Amino acid sequence: MPITTPTVAQWQLGRELQRLRERHSLTITDVARILEVTISTVSRWEAALRVPREKELRQLTRHYELSSQEAEALIQIRRQAGKRGWWQSYDLQQRYGTFIGLEASASEIEAYTSSVVTGLFQTEDYARAVITGVSSSVTPDDLERQIEVRRQRVSRVLSEGGPDMWVILGESAVRQQVGGVDVMREQLTHLLELSAHSKVTLQVIPHVAGAHIGMVVPTFMILKLPESGLSTVYVESYRSNLFLESAEDLHDHEAIFNQLRLAGVGGNMLRKLLSDIRRDL
Repeated sequence: MPITTPTVAQWQLGRELQRLRERHSLTITDVARILEVTISTVSRWEAALRVPREKELRQLTRHYELSSQEAEALIQIRRQAGKRGWWQSYDLQQRYGTFIGLEASASEIEAYTSSVVTGLFQTEDYARAVITGVSSSVTPDDLERQIEVRRQRVSRVLSEGGPDMWVILGESAVRQQVGGVDVMREQLTHLLELSAHSKVTLQVIPHVAGAHIGMVVPTFMILKLPESGLSTVYVESYRSNLFLESAEDLHDHEAIFNQLRLAGVGGNMLRKLLSDIRRDL
């Protein structure tokens, strides 16, 4: 698995540009004036939404009085950030593409979802049923594109060099009959197989666990990329998604995930639960 995807490089570049600007006590307006660009352009650089041209970046390295080695290191990050990731050929929404780029470089992923099987663990028939069930306007071409992107993600993340994954599902996610009985039987069988995967820890929070914090938090994923010094929380909802990077947000979501671990069952108890549900379908 590559250490740095274009997405991660872009985030690293944005952080470094912000750090250098603040170290020199400059505002975004000041940088925009120095480079003769718009304020929004500088904001987008620092938010990792756009990559500066090499000419602009070199001008900044001179203004910040970086050594030749420091300047070249920044230029190399910029060149990596300017490359295209495999997912960019699928015409995805920008934030979803950013998420895939971070996912592709993560060494650890912790994910929680209460009412649907997490995307990477979905069978294709289950995924088709979810996509068409939540969006009546999806076209056949859009559906196939989303399925293909998911297939590419799964092949990379669940490979030998993929991240260690700890996934927690609510019991509702494995009981809701998405796509009908046959689709759910296949999905439950797939989860049973994944529970034995060397890179996967899978838990389900049973209904008998009673009230728990997962009842009031949205779907989220913690992506850890220690080699790049980056970790982020990806929070997903129906109409929007967020990347949370602050130390406080990371700490809070780690604490939530630890509470969910205590409520969930794994190992033989998990396999019995999934097998019983499959048998009763």
